[in-house]
Amino acid sequence: MRAALFLAARPVLRFASLVSLTCIACSNSVNKAGTPVDSGVFDTSPGFEASVGDADAGGCARGQSEARRVPVDLVFAIDQSDSMDAEIAQVKANINKLTDLLGKTNLDYRVVMIARPGPDTFGVCIPPPLGAAACGDNLPRFKRSAQEVLSNDALALFLKTYDSTDPTIGWSKYIRADSIKAFIPITDDNALQPPPAPYWQTFDQEILKRGAGSFGTAADRNYVFFPIVGAVQGADVTTTKCSTDVVSEGPEYQELAKLTGGAHFAVCATDYGPTFTSMANRIATKVLCTLPVPAAPSGETIDPTLVNVSATPPGGPTVDFLQDVSKACDEGANGWQYNAGQTKILLCGDACQKIVDKPETRVDVVFGCKTRIR
Repeated sequence: MRAALFLAARPVLRFASLVSLTCIACSNSVNKAGTPVDSGVFDTSPGFEASVGDADAGGCARGQSEARRVPVDLVFAIDQSDSMDAEIAQVKANINKLTDLLGKTNLDYRVVMIARPGPDTFGVCIPPPLGAAACGDNLPRFKRSAQEVLSNDALALFLKTYDSTDPTIGWSKYIRADSIKAFIPITDDNALQPPPAPYWQTFDQEILKRGAGSFGTAADRNYVFFPIVGAVQGADVTTTKCSTDVVSEGPEYQELAKLTGGAHFAVCATDYGPTFTSMANRIATKVLCTLPVPAAPSGETIDPTLVNVSATPPGGPTVDFLQDVSKACDEGANGWQYNAGQTKILLCGDACQKIVDKPETRVDVVFGCKTRIR
């Protein structure tokens, strides 16, 4: 009996950190009706490279398709009130360090900057190479949203400027539907919009309505918050101010960071270089260690108990990652696991770190053979 194809690969598959997707099909796979599959037929549409060999001892055949990484779009909103002069200067002096690090990780990134431009102390002009000369756009990498931001309205302005049809303010068409969106408000105050309170919940409900689902769903969000606010740095919500000079710890922003798996940073830092370095590392980790599970072809299903993951670094041997469901990914799991909806594969612990350390590593997601568990 010929080996059966369990999953037909698509011409374009979007994975966070991989060069190829490998599909292994076992001869005892079944379709939706529960009938054993024995076709051995591969999808040979353009962009797909496939080969069928003799079944190995496990009754598996192999096919492979090339995939690309998920992009990331960063959306900043900078508080331009009178107490933010030093912080604005820090952003302008250090933001290129953030994007340089993202570039070195080979991430496909874009930046939207919501702030009133201008050469004055409180105006925000981003210097090259990210920005353009004379405070201009540098498309497609960098887009200005020429909207002044005040102490309490960053969340409301994320929504308002996204919806705007004014070409100097609106930015919805400059971000990608399939990207991970990273929101980065910078303020020494708290959000008091959009109503009703709690404002972070209202923002979450509203942003998920935008972009025909490109921001995800309540069960599977496709955006993350990395606010720079008036609290000591951390992943959990805190009421400890980073300085007595700040107006607020920014609890609304902190709640969004916790909700989306991000983290907050201290606006009080006297050098934003390390802040942006840490943020770049967290963004890279978020993107590189999240692998969307491709959809099965019509009439077939993916059995989540027949999935394995391996990685091959440049010039190195292939390493198998074992599934680890003993604890949450951000609480010490080491290997891989599914997200709640089983739509994504999350690399955890050492498995994730290997990809972050060597972004050129090829990650293979293998279907059809019993999952190896830690």
